[in-house]
Amino acid sequence: MRRHHYLIPISIGVITLGSFRPAEGQQKTPPPPEFVNWLPVSDAERDLKTPRVDKDAGAEILLWRVHVVDELLSNEDLQRVFYHYVRLKVFNEKGREATSTIDLNYRTPGAILEVAGRTIKPDQTVLELDRKTVYKRDLIRAGRASEKAVSFAMPAVEPGSIVEYRWKQTEDDNRFKYVRLHFQRDFPVERVTYYVKRLSNEVTRADMYLLPFNCAPSPIKLENDGYSSTTLTNVPASRHEPYAPSDPNLEAWALLFYRDSGSKDPDKYWNAEGKKAYREVKDLVKSSDELKAAATEAVSGLAQDEDKVTALVTALHKKLRNLFDSEVTEAERVKFFERLVRGRDRNSAEIFKSGIATSSEMNVVFAALAMEAGLEARPALIASRDEYIFNPKFADRYFLDNTGIAVKLSSTWKVVDASRKLLTPGMLPWQEDGMMALITDPKTPTFVQIPASPPESSAERRTAQLRLSDIGTLSGDVDESYTGHRAEGLREEIKGKSPAQRDDWLRDRVVQMFPDAEVTAIDLQNADDARKPLTARYHLDAPRYAQVTGKRILFQPNAFRRGKGSPFSASERRFPVDFPYGWQEVDEVHIRLPEGFFLDNADNPGGLNFGEPGSYRLQMGITKGAEPEFQMHREFTFGNKGLLFFQAESYAKLKRIFDSIQVRDTHTISLKGN
Repeated sequence: MRRHHYLIPISIGVITLGSFRPAEGQQKTPPPPEFVNWLPVSDAERDLKTPRVDKDAGAEILLWRVHVVDELLSNEDLQRVFYHYVRLKVFNEKGREATSTIDLNYRTPGAILEVAGRTIKPDQTVLELDRKTVYKRDLIRAGRASEKAVSFAMPAVEPGSIVEYRWKQTEDDNRFKYVRLHFQRDFPVERVTYYVKRLSNEVTRADMYLLPFNCAPSPIKLENDGYSSTTLTNVPASRHEPYAPSDPNLEAWALLFYRDSGSKDPDKYWNAEGKKAYREVKDLVKSSDELKAAATEAVSGLAQDEDKVTALVTALHKKLRNLFDSEVTEAERVKFFERLVRGRDRNSAEIFKSGIATSSEMNVVFAALAMEAGLEARPALIASRDEYIFNPKFADRYFLDNTGIAVKLSSTWKVVDASRKLLTPGMLPWQEDGMMALITDPKTPTFVQIPASPPESSAERRTAQLRLSDIGTLSGDVDESYTGHRAEGLREEIKGKSPAQRDDWLRDRVVQMFPDAEVTAIDLQNADDARKPLTARYHLDAPRYAQVTGKRILFQPNAFRRGKGSPFSASERRFPVDFPYGWQEVDEVHIRLPEGFFLDNADNPGGLNFGEPGSYRLQMGITKGAEPEFQMHREFTFGNKGLLFFQAESYAKLKRIFDSIQVRDTHTISLKGN
C-alpha cells in the first residue's frame, strides 16, 4: 500500500487535423443515413460463430458508429448531438443473458432520445424493438455518484442473433471546444468509429486536436461528407469494480479539442491562466450595503479566521439558493434565465440581491463576503477526482475546471467551495478533497496540494439501548448521527422529500438491516442544516433477530453491521482501489439480556491493526447485576493521512483487512438458559 501521488508523468500522443475549414452554417444538420435506414448486414457477420476480441465473451459489438454534430441554433445557443449506432452479435446463452437488458448510460443535464432497435434472428426473421418498452432508471456504483440510464430489452434474442440499436444523445456542456470520444462499452467492440462535424467558423477558427487516453485510435482524417473520423479496433469490454478510480483514468477514450496553436509551455501557460482567473473573479467582486451587513453579522464575535469562513458560508446559504436545488421551481429557473444579461457575468452584488445563483456565482459571492469580513480571498482552480488525474504538464484548463475560493489563514490557504449547501460549511466536496489546486494571483499563481479531510470529519455514530427477549426479539431506542461527506450523501437522498417521505426513507433503511422490523417514533433532524450533524432517532422492534433453540440463544451483538458484507468479494483485482474520502464509524450498543440467560462460551474476536490507513477496535463485555447488560463498542477508522489510494498489487492485503472486519462484525454470541 502506498499513498496516491497525483503528479505523475503522462505519455500521450496528440494528433492534429491542421487548418481544415468547413463551409459555414451548420444549423439543422440532418441525421446520418443509418438513422434513416439500417446499414446492410454482411454474410460474414451473419455466419460469424465465435467472438474475435475476447474468446470468452458471450456477445460482441461488431461495429459502433457515432456521428457528433455541433450546431449553432437560431437563438445563438450551441447544441451538441451524438448519433449512436451499434451492431452486436450474440454467440451463446451467456451472451443472450447479457443482452437481456441494454443500458444506455448518461448523466444529467443531458438526454437520450429516439431509441430504435431490431433483432435479426438466425433464420433472418427481423423483429423491431417496441418503443413502449424503453424506460429510464438510475444506476448506482459503489463509492461513486449515481448515473441515469435508458434501458430496454431487445425482442426474441437467441444465440446467433444480430442485435442492432441506435439512439440520439444530447449533451448539455458549455465547454463546446472539447468533445469526449468514448471507445468502450459493456461488451467487447471490434470496431468503433467517430465521425465529427467540427464547429463552424462562426464559433471558432482554431485547429482541432485529438488527445487519446489509455488507447491509440487512428489519426483523424477528413471524409468526403465533411465529417472527420477516427477509429479504434479490438476494444475490451468495460469492467466495473467497487471503489475503482474514475472512468477517465481507466477506460479507452480521447479528448477532441480546439486550440489556436500547438503545444504550450506549461509553466508559462499556468502562470498566465492563474493571473487571468484572478482578474476575472476580481472584476466580479462588487461591494454593496447588503453584502457588508451580511458579512458583519456573520462574523460578529468570532476571533478565529477559520470560524469566520464557516460562518460566511452559512450566511451565504441562508441568502442564496443554488439554481438547480430541488427547492427552486422550474418557473423560477425560467425567470432566472430570462433576466440574465447576455454578454456579461453578474457581479457579486447583483447575485446576492437576486437570491438565486449558479454554483460558480455562489463562490463569487463568498469571495465578496470574505473580503468584506477582512479576509484575503482569491479564486482557486481545483482538480476533480471524477476526472483524469490532473497533471500541470497538460497545459489546458480542461482538467482544472472547478473554481473555488482560497482564503488565507495565517500562512496557509484554505480552499472553499461554497456551492454545496448540504455539506458541512468549509468542507470541500469529496471530488475536490485532497486534490491539487492553482491559487490564482495577480503576480505569482501557485499550485498547492489540498489536505484531505480527516476521517473524523465524515463520521457515522450510533448508540443503541436495546433489550433481547427470550423469543429472540430485539427492541429499544436508537440514536444515529452523520457528519461531513457521509451526511451529505444521505441529505442528497432525501432532499426535496416531504417529512412523511423522509420517515419512510429512514424506515426502509432500518428494515434493510432488520427484515420484518417495526420502526416507530421516528425523529429526523437537521436534514437541511449542514451546520449540524444529521441525526435520526427511532424505536426498533425486530422479531426473530436472534436464533432460539431450546435453552440456547444465538445472536450477533454488532446488530447494525451484521448485514453489511465486505465491498471486496472478488478474489482478484484489475484496477487500483480509490476510496472517495476517509471516514469513521462508531457504534455503542447496549443489550439487556433475557431473564435467566447467561453468556455461554463468549469470546471477543478483538480489534485489528492494519497500520497507517486506520484502525479497527472492538470491545465487548457484560455487566453484573439483576439485569445483566451486554455492551459492545466498535470503532472503525479509515483514510488517515489521506491514504485512500491503493495499487491493484495491494488488493489481496486490502481484501484481507475488510474480510477480517466482516468476520468480527458478524461474530455470534451464545446465551444459555437456566
